[in-house]
Amino acid sequence: MNEWLNKTWVIRIISLLLAIFAYIVISIDSQDTRAADIGSFDSLLNSSQEVQILDDIPVSIQIDDEKYVVSGVPQTVTVTLEGTVSVVQTTATQRNFDVYVNLEDLEPGTHMVPLEYEGISNRLSVEINPEQIEVSIEERATNDYQVDVDFTNLDGLQPGYEVSSAKVVPETVQITSSKDVIDRIAMVTAYVDLDGLGEDITFTEVPVRVYDHEGNQLNARIEPETVSVEVTVANPNKTVPISIETTEELSEDLRMISMDLDEDEVQVFASEDDLAGIESISTVPIDLSEITETTTIEAELEMPETARLLSNETVTVTIEVEEWIEETIEDVEIDIKNLNSGLKTSFLDPDTGLLDINVSGYETDLANVSSDDFKLTVDLDGKEDGEYQLPIKAKGPKGLDFSLAIDEVTIEVE
Repeated sequence: MNEWLNKTWVIRIISLLLAIFAYIVISIDSQDTRAADIGSFDSLLNSSQEVQILDDIPVSIQIDDEKYVVSGVPQTVTVTLEGTVSVVQTTATQRNFDVYVNLEDLEPGTHMVPLEYEGISNRLSVEINPEQIEVSIEERATNDYQVDVDFTNLDGLQPGYEVSSAKVVPETVQITSSKDVIDRIAMVTAYVDLDGLGEDITFTEVPVRVYDHEGNQLNARIEPETVSVEVTVANPNKTVPISIETTEELSEDLRMISMDLDEDEVQVFASEDDLAGIESISTVPIDLSEITETTTIEAELEMPETARLLSNETVTVTIEVEEWIEETIEDVEIDIKNLNSGLKTSFLDPDTGLLDINVSGYETDLANVSSDDFKLTVDLDGKEDGEYQLPIKAKGPKGLDFSLAIDEVTIEVE
């Protein structure tokens, strides 16, 4: 081999072949001189054209942001790259370029400005969408504001609980924006969701929101962007007596003996101020016209509008009643009054001198009634020998209705 290489005509042939190969390479990629820069065979393989569209490319702003605030600049834009495959793919993959708007030499006001880029090879064709934008430049203003707390789902607190206090840490935030926005700030608020809360808790990283007088959220830089809110809850309550309320009346043949509760008191949960005005809790009125006998019912408790919760929603009420009944008191003795001396009497009708009495009253009133509680008398004043039909006078216990089996007796005086 060395002998061949030492021959002049062999070297000339090899040089000619290399020259021909170099000419072919240059001819294939005559429109892209980058093959000489890359210096490899890969440039030959990647010499075809490609287009790629890159979305969500961030936009930076070149301005003195300590002095000015800019609005109207989109957060991202779309960039279209066109060129050889290798350069397009490398640029699209690495994304080590910047898209920006240069506002350094502009005064406050509204301006139409182009979107520019840097860090992209000049061998690529670049298109930015949008090409230009309308921006507003305003003087920057900063102020400190106290952060208020507002609650969502306040009704979602666990039954009986209320918020007793809420502390924001830190209490103030620094807000930076245009002077116009700063002048419009009306509320700086941190919202806390109370759904299901039944104990003290600290909410962390609660976002701070800024609003104008109409409730529109304003766009501004807030430092810090989040706060902690320490929420303390309580469940004020007190125990009050239960009163039984009724409506309508018992039927005429019934009398109330008693109405008793299984529990005389109930625990009421409300705010401290509202608790002061609650002295008792009543049952929903019980309709007495529906009571026909001694019975036990579940009565609902009437919860005041100012109360949040009662320890019991119902109570057991035992209603004891008694009926109007009739009984017969047998063999009540008839007494004789004002019989003249020397005379004697005998009963002809009734021949026993005893009489039955029909008594009506409530069960407890009749429980201990006997014949001794009644007095039947016949008055013989001025009567001489003979047979007489005389009325019977009767006295009995108060509160009872009674009647005699007969109103008159037949008596013989002799």
